[in-house]
Amino acid sequence: ADDTSKDFAKKLAGSLAGLYAATVDLPSYDEEDYDYIDLECKVTEAMYNSVIQIVSDKLGAHDDFLTVDHVDMQYSDTPIVAHVSEDIADIYQDIVDMTHRIQSADNAIMCAALKECVDHFHDFWGQCLTRSLGALHSYISAPDDEED
Repeated sequence: ADDTSKDFAKKLAGSLAGLYAATVDLPSYDEEDYDYIDLECKVTEAMYNSVIQIVSDKLGAHDDFLTVDHVDMQYSDTPIVAHVSEDIADIYQDIVDMTHRIQSADNAIMCAALKECVDHFHDFWGQCLTRSLGALHSYISAPDDEED
C-alpha cells in the first residue's frame, strides 16, 4: 500500500530526528591528520536528483516551505522558499558517500570519511536537517482540513 503524504512525512521526520541524535554525538576530529586523503564520491548527480524527485513527489505541495535560515538569506529581506527534498538529497549524499568509504575497511579512509561527514554535519547539513524537520513537523501537526 502506498503511504500518504502525511505518513511519509511522519516516517521521514522520525528518521531525521534519529539521524540528528546519532550524528550530534559523533566525535569531532580537530586535527588535520586526514585532510590529505582524497575521498571518492559515490553519489552521482542522477542519484541526487532522483532523491529530490522521489521526496518531492511524496510530499507534493508540502515539499516547499519558507525559511529565514538559508544561505541565500544574506541576499534577501524576505523569507526564502526552501525544499525538504533538496535538504534530504544533501543529507543523503553525505551519508551514502561516508557509508561507501567506510566499506573500504582502510582505517585512514574510514577516519577521513567520518571526519568529513561530521564536519559537513556541523557546517551545513545539520542545519538543513533541523530546518526540514521543522517544516515536516508543521505539516504533520496541521489539522487534516488544513493539509492542502
